[in-house]
Amino acid sequence: MLQPVIPIWKQAPFIRLLIPLICGIVLQWYFPLSKTAIFTVTGFCVLLFLLFTGFRGYFLFRHKWVFGLSAMLTLLLLGVVITHKTNITHQQNWFGRWYNDSSFVIAVLKEPLIEKDKSFKAVADIYAVSDNNHVIRTAGRIIIYFRKDSSMVAPLDFGSTVIFRKRLQVIRNTGNPGAFDYQRYCLFQGITHQVYLREGEFTISAVQTGSAFSHGLQKSRKRILEILRRYIHGRREAGVAEALLIGYRDDIDRDMVQAYANTGVIHVIAISGMHLAMIYGLLVVLLKPLRRRQNTKWIAGLLILLVLWLFTLLSGAGPSILRSAVMFSFIVAGESMRKKVSVYHSLSASAFFLLCWNPFFLWDVGFQLSYAAVLSIVIFLRPVSNWFYSRYKIVNKIWKLISVTIAAQILTIPLSVYHFHQIPNLFLMSNLIIVPVSGFVLYGELLLVLLSVFPVAAALFGRFLSGLLHAMNEVVIYINGLPYAVSDQISFSLLQTTLLYVFIIFLCAWLMKPRKPLLLYAFATMFALMFYRLVDFAIRQNQTRIIVYNIPRYSAVDFIAGSSYYFTGDSLREADPFLHNFHLTPSRISHRVSPAPQLPHFYPNAPFFYFNRHRILLLDTIPHWTVPGEPLNVDIIILSKNADFQISHLQQFFRCRQYVFDASSPAWKIRQWKNECDSLHLRRHFVGEEGAFVLDL
Repeated sequence: MLQPVIPIWKQAPFIRLLIPLICGIVLQWYFPLSKTAIFTVTGFCVLLFLLFTGFRGYFLFRHKWVFGLSAMLTLLLLGVVITHKTNITHQQNWFGRWYNDSSFVIAVLKEPLIEKDKSFKAVADIYAVSDNNHVIRTAGRIIIYFRKDSSMVAPLDFGSTVIFRKRLQVIRNTGNPGAFDYQRYCLFQGITHQVYLREGEFTISAVQTGSAFSHGLQKSRKRILEILRRYIHGRREAGVAEALLIGYRDDIDRDMVQAYANTGVIHVIAISGMHLAMIYGLLVVLLKPLRRRQNTKWIAGLLILLVLWLFTLLSGAGPSILRSAVMFSFIVAGESMRKKVSVYHSLSASAFFLLCWNPFFLWDVGFQLSYAAVLSIVIFLRPVSNWFYSRYKIVNKIWKLISVTIAAQILTIPLSVYHFHQIPNLFLMSNLIIVPVSGFVLYGELLLVLLSVFPVAAALFGRFLSGLLHAMNEVVIYINGLPYAVSDQISFSLLQTTLLYVFIIFLCAWLMKPRKPLLLYAFATMFALMFYRLVDFAIRQNQTRIIVYNIPRYSAVDFIAGSSYYFTGDSLREADPFLHNFHLTPSRISHRVSPAPQLPHFYPNAPFFYFNRHRILLLDTIPHWTVPGEPLNVDIIILSKNADFQISHLQQFFRCRQYVFDASSPAWKIRQWKNECDSLHLRRHFVGEEGAFVLDL
């Protein structure tokens, strides 16, 4: 049993500050307050707090709850204020307030070019917009795609200034059911628009912007990538090496990433606290002579902090590694001052400061998984490790590693199910092998960077490291290929995930203090979760729906009835498995459906589809069907690809008031169809602008 000596609230007072801050962040995002309302309520709460601090003695003791309430409200409003301020669209100098289609845009690249299949991609800051010879200094970010065959992209790099005048496209979601909220993801990074530039549509300024420190970081990062690409042999091996050392994942194979995710070792190639802990452990050993003496202990602490933060910045400063950097900063500072810091205090304090800096970290999956994993290890490691003991040290060390892996999964599995719809069943096997090997690889890569000044030694050591990486990848691929390696296509809503966490909390509380009401609460929560899922399954059994997906350059339509679906369109699984998994799989998981050759009340006879007393006509090319003698009643006409039809011509043969245009047709044809529908007063839906077309029958 886990029996804490000191209550959590006293071990980590920052928890009492963190909870209202998170409530304020969530409140402002989902129920946004206006700027006037924010300042009015904030001023009132601050005034109440200041007035109450003036009281002393018995009155303060008698009404101390008012003080606590006002403090909590102040922190809640702090979350509201920083969330409102961090949203780039609320800032006065956001370029979207000043930009129009005729404006010149001055953009500064914030990263080196990333090569894609048909273009180069880079995130850029909008430094200024110019209109009528009037330059306005602005803020905000966009994504720029440069055409791959352009000869002008060669000199572009971090800090390059690009000037162009072309219409910016607002970043939108696909609108496909269950799809990833890409628009929100970009907004949380200050990115709101994108543009595609061809040769001759932009000019490059000779002015280089950015601080010397930023340029130094980028040069160091680029140099490390060059070393790894030169001495690590094999495309997959080099991609994993880059991701493992500095978090660069643009060269890693998608199938390899999926294999690491399926086996439960994705944290190995996603820079996280594990990497920083390994470097911290190495620094502690190397600086042990300085740490022994009291007058030099602070020097060792300063060097450790310097190296840890440099590594954090080199790896991209993601939320998960930032959490680790802040936590280790507390630990190192406490050791230098000979004070032991509670892990709960470090966790809550680091989360508080990170959310004050960027409240949108709260929605970052890496941030959530990082804190869930550490908290789970802190809570459950001791009781799990107590399950087994051996008199042999090597057996105990192996069991310790297994215990850490099991403990970390307890609070991270609900998040894995919610975000990724899967559970890695063989995580114990993979972590037991891959985590120690990845530690050797990480230390080996650091040594390889140092040996790069001696090309012969670096080449020999690079071959050894390549073999180790190859073996690690092969083990991951083998485990991923085993039967039942992963349970996938699991759908959990936010409410269901919350109920699962409430159940875990009550169960943990019962383990800490075995009281009957806590166990009853745990069972009641589990019953509510099971009941809610049964209701959800029952609702899904009665669903009847048509979905026209928004997939650029492809046609895809699902007919859903109960727990089955019938698909018509392009075979994305063969053409591009990534697009299939990104656009279609989440929808089918959220609808809890599987493929079926035939649905009830569904009769496909292309180009006509008869479904639940509805007639749907799908036109992509000139079909081989007999033109009806008199107009037919059609509920929906779906136009896609190179359908060479005019709406007015179709209306002579079909009585239809709902037209749907998918994203596979060229832009000029879509504009023509939209104009015709508007002139004929017909309903029309273009999935490329309005999102996927979803119709419940």
